[in-house]
This record gives sequence, structure tokens and C-alpha cells, in this order.
Amino acid sequence: MDEARTATSNPGTPSGLPEPTEPADASRPAGPFTVRAITADEARATVLELAGSFLQTPAWARTKPDWTTVHLGWFDATGARVGAGLVLSRSLPRVRRSFAYLPEGPALPWTAVAEDPGAWLDPLVAWARTSGAFALRLGFPVVSRSWQPDVVKKQISEGGLMSFTTLPPAVDNPVARRVETWLDRTGWRPIGWGSTAAVGQPRYLCVIDLEGRDTQAALRSMNQQWRRNIKKADKAGVHVRSVGVEGVERFHQLYVETAERDHFVPRAKSYFEQMVRAFSDGGDEVTGRIYEAHVDGDVLASALMVRVGDTFSYLYGGSTSRNRDARASNALQWQAIQDAIDLGCTSYDLRGFNTSLGATSPLIGLLLFKLGAGADVVEMVGERELVLSRFWHTAFEKAMALRVAINNRRAGSEATPDTDV
Repeated sequence: MDEARTATSNPGTPSGLPEPTEPADASRPAGPFTVRAITADEARATVLELAGSFLQTPAWARTKPDWTTVHLGWFDATGARVGAGLVLSRSLPRVRRSFAYLPEGPALPWTAVAEDPGAWLDPLVAWARTSGAFALRLGFPVVSRSWQPDVVKKQISEGGLMSFTTLPPAVDNPVARRVETWLDRTGWRPIGWGSTAAVGQPRYLCVIDLEGRDTQAALRSMNQQWRRNIKKADKAGVHVRSVGVEGVERFHQLYVETAERDHFVPRAKSYFEQMVRAFSDGGDEVTGRIYEAHVDGDVLASALMVRVGDTFSYLYGGSTSRNRDARASNALQWQAIQDAIDLGCTSYDLRGFNTSLGATSPLIGLLLFKLGAGADVVEMVGERELVLSRFWHTAFEKAMALRVAINNRRAGSEATPDTDV
């Protein structure tokens, strides 16, 4: 295995993910910084410029009609807009106090932020207090470490699901260390690690690095089983097409079948309809489509994909038990990877995995599927929460715990919620 190395190109983003536009040292944004509301168009432009997450786009805001949403802009001492963030807020019943959440955001020049995090984040905290938030949660989109797929797969087979995290990483990011030190010192508590709070986005992602690769290079990065399955799909007559919202019905049928097979709680069809419509209206660089792999019109696998700038992301998928030897899921992903390359994307984001899974969980197979496609495992700084009012935060946590318990009883004790995005 490779010796651990320090990330040097742009340590604010994961290995394989596109690099945001970082200003040179002499022209880095200078504080004091201010935060105020901006338009959706301004937010979209800034997220694209800084290679922000799809979860920070106006399209994502449109998928969350049950949340209050606001786009914020960061402005430097000259008045230039140097960052953007989507805030999702949910209020407690009958009181004007809310929980504020920026999933995988905000989009900022994180290398510059790491030099003085307080200068950038304190204005956000002040805004949250003024808006009546009792807690502020951020999904800090900064790479911490990454591991190559063969290393992860081997260690999982020998030591268990998360044992690879004890190994020297391929990338170890000093920017993340500076951000984490500041977060620990200023009371931002980690979410999902010994916390009872609900976890939002995954801390560990599976990402295929497409930077400088053509389709043949991407194919060579896959393991032998993946390449063999792509050939099997071709011989079986599998074809892949992309469709819009008209494909949601077929997608959802396969997704529900997969949920029953793998014991997780599926989301409602309306959720995906809303998502596809929202990203279909995002413009040329922000798009969402349903991919379908079929044999003579019989759809065997379907997936929801979005593209934001240089990143192509696989969000949800489903497949049937029919004709499994056709390897439709491999064919579908391979076509999407080729499309990402043709669009000039530098990364293919297969999203994360549940770190609480046992070694025998059927969802372990999904992780191995992603690793076989050539994906690195990338650890993010992840979600942190700053409590602004202990009283209201405790009330909110109790209400959420009750809601989760009710949903678990309805779904069955063995089912796992589908909570990735």
C-alpha cells in the first residue's frame, strides 16, 4: 500500500472531487466578513464557482418544501461575494425558535477559511442567533483523510467494516486538522459519534477520481469482477437510457423492491418526483435525471443521478431480482461514468455508507460494489452542531427521538431508515 501523504493540490476538497476556485495568497478574501441573504441565482453561481455540494444549490432547496429555506452570501471587506450557503430551518411547534442546518455546506474557500475559521463562521452564528435558531448544524465539506479501494476492501475482509480507518491514509489533510481543532475549541460537537442526535449526511463517501482520465483509464481502475460484469451486460443485451420525471414510477418500484430485499425503509415516490423536477430546472450545470438499464424494454435497474458543475453524483438506486445475470446495475453505472467523463466532470460521487452496519448486513455488498468500481473512501470533517439554546435544543431532541421511535415501530424493528440525502 502507498505511504500516507499530505494533500497538496487543494486540501479543502476530497480526493477526486473538483477543486474550488481558491484565490492566491495575495488576493485571498480579507475580513471582516459579513453574511446576508442573497438570491437563488447568486447562490447557484457561487456554489458552482467554489465547487460546492448539490445539497447547497437552489435545486436542493426546492426538494425540501417542508423546510424553511434561505440562501446566504458571504461578503468580504470590499463587498465581494466570496461564499454561499443554503440554510434549511425547521421550527418547534407554536414557538419562533428553529433548528438551522447547512448540509455539506457552506460553499467557501476552505483553505482560506482554515487560517481563521472564526472570521468566517462567527458571522453565520450571529445570523443564526438573530433569526431565532436554537442550534446550528453544518456538514463541513472538507476532506479529512482518504483510502484507496483495494486497501479498504482487504481490511474489511480481515478486520471488519471500519477497521480501515486505523490504517495510514493515502491523503491526510492539514486543512481539516486546523478546522477540527478550532471546532473542538469553540464547542461545535460532532454529530453521529456518540451523539443521540439524528445523523444527516454521511461522513464517509465513495468517490471515483475522473481527473485527467478517459473511459479506458476509468475502466482499468475497476476490479476484474466489474470489468467482467460490464462485458456480461453487453452480451445480455443491456441498454441504458436517461429519462426525466416520467421514469420515477419505474424507479420507485425497483427502489421499494430493493428496500424489502435489503431491509431499509424506503422514501415516498413524491420525494423523488420533487427532486427530479427540481434538478431538471437547475440549468445546464445543475441537472438531474433517472438512468434505466433495460433488456428489450424490461427495466432491471434504475438510479437517480445529479450533476453539479464538475461532480456527477449517484444518489439513489434500485434493481430487481429478475435476470440478475444480465448485470444491469454494472451497465447502468458504467454508462453514467462515461457520461460524466464526456461532460468534463472530474469526479463521480457514489455517496456514502452506513458506518453502523454489521459485517453481515446486505448493505455491505453495496459498499463493495462501489469499491469495485474504483472508488476511494473519503472521510469528511463531517457534521458538527453548535447549541445556541440548551433548553430549546433539549426539547427538540426529545421530539425527534419520539418521532424516530414512532417511525421505527411503523417500519419494523429490523429496518434501517434510508437517510443518506
